[in-house]
Amino acid sequence: MKISETTTIGFASAGHTLCHLLTLLFPTVLLALEVEFGLSFKELATLAVPGAFLFGAGALPAGWLGDRWRKTTLLEIYFYGTGAMSILTGFAQTPLMLSVGLAGIGIFASIYHPVGMSWLVSRTSKTGTALGFNGLFGSIGFFLAPLVAGTLTGLWSWRTAFFVPGIVCLVVGFLFSISLRTILKDEETPMQKIVSGSSSPNSIWMTFGLMAVALFFSGMFHQIIQFSLPKDFDLRVLFTSGSLLGTGSMVALVYAAGAVGQLLCGRMADRFSERQLYLTLFLITVPLVALASQLTEIPLVLIMMLVVFFSAGALPVENTLLVRYVPSHRHGLFFGMKFLLGFGFAASGIYLSGWIFDLTGSFVWLYGLLVLLASSVAAIAFFLPGQRVLQPA
Repeated sequence: MKISETTTIGFASAGHTLCHLLTLLFPTVLLALEVEFGLSFKELATLAVPGAFLFGAGALPAGWLGDRWRKTTLLEIYFYGTGAMSILTGFAQTPLMLSVGLAGIGIFASIYHPVGMSWLVSRTSKTGTALGFNGLFGSIGFFLAPLVAGTLTGLWSWRTAFFVPGIVCLVVGFLFSISLRTILKDEETPMQKIVSGSSSPNSIWMTFGLMAVALFFSGMFHQIIQFSLPKDFDLRVLFTSGSLLGTGSMVALVYAAGAVGQLLCGRMADRFSERQLYLTLFLITVPLVALASQLTEIPLVLIMMLVVFFSAGALPVENTLLVRYVPSHRHGLFFGMKFLLGFGFAASGIYLSGWIFDLTGSFVWLYGLLVLLASSVAAIAFFLPGQRVLQPA
């Protein structure tokens, strides 16, 4: 593997970790803000909805720009913008200022997925493995977010939980800028892919149209879990109740399992049918989610580790499916459309989390919705085209 390819994977992975770390600090910090701001879970959840929507909505224009402009320039904007907005969010004095800060994080963070992933795919030889490895580091962001937020809030304050990761993001952006002028200066020469078979524009749009519904449902599935899990563990994992660090640690364990799932399933996507793998992963998820709704304490944590292992493992598989069917010069646009659905419109899952909890006082009905979403994704995956477009080993 060339130095430039290794460096590409390194910065793409670091960017993915920071993307999910910075956008998922709030669900854990929220537990402290309930007391400081005197707001309910539903009211605080509402503050996060604009940022979550913009995180997805911004992906479409970012992907469109990424197909027409220098991807690396957009990634620099991502690192510096997201880091700066995270620091500014830490200075928020009112709920409105907090919501605006979270929205700013969402806007700049929306650049990463369509631009970073299409840049990674264009610069690496094994698509599934590269996306799986990249997904592993994305899950590390999920893992670190509750841990970092819980630790920094517990030791100092919730503001520090935004300051420190924001500074780290700015530093990584500075290192990335240096690398662009040294190791990665040949970035505009993409690695050529060899494909077999053909895909007409109609078949591409038909396939993506079928996947669009699955992407929306799977996006809502992930959004609900990401936002509600800290609060759910605070209620049902009683030996950590009242401790941000304890709750954050349990959530981190769940996402550590998701990191392993992304790496393993990404490698499997280079060896097996992506459609069948995608279908199987969500089929397995359905009974596990149903079981999780009835458990407490350590059994709940263990089952949720399995749920996230399989559902997060499906992410590099669905990304590989998109790459197989979409022309390389449209990767940014299609990734942007994917994340508009999976992060933008699916942000409604965050509002549903707060609404259902305030209505029922628990998350049991929310787990019922998760079962329905996972079942729907599996059903749609069954009807996806089975054609596989091959790439060189």
